[in-house]
Amino acid sequence: MEAIFGSLWLPCLICFVAGIVLLVTELCLPGFGLAGCTGIVCFLAVIVMQYLTNSPTAATLVSAVMAAIIVLLVVVFVRSINHGALFRSPIVLKDRIDGEATSVSDGKNTELIGKTGIVETTLRPCGTVLIDGKRYTVKAQASFVEKGSTVTVAAVEGLDILVE
Repeated sequence: MEAIFGSLWLPCLICFVAGIVLLVTELCLPGFGLAGCTGIVCFLAVIVMQYLTNSPTAATLVSAVMAAIIVLLVVVFVRSINHGALFRSPIVLKDRIDGEATSVSDGKNTELIGKTGIVETTLRPCGTVLIDGKRYTVKAQASFVEKGSTVTVAAVEGLDILVE
């Protein structure tokens, strides 16, 4: 090993293995945190040690091997997210909100058109209005409506209840 990787082959090997372990750990944890940064620093330390004690050719060889390992880890990680254990993991969000999940999309708020309510918070232009004993977050067509004023629901557009 010393003939190929120079006099610092053991620290290089330790940093290399530690870098791989830390990057695999980072792939399994959410976020870009301490483990991933430390793994990258370990890889950079191996490259610097090879460049200083052996030769630029050995450093280039080590860099190529590290790049291949990183690419392999990313491929395994992406495949695992799509089909493997990470897909079934609780850290991967599988829930989604579609258009039918909201009360507005199924037409429940369309019956409010034409009803009047009392402004509970000043509308600048958004605020809260009490209509038939229920609070709604609304958007005023005017830029400002004072608290206590009476407003009428003019339209329902998507998630917005427009009052005038």
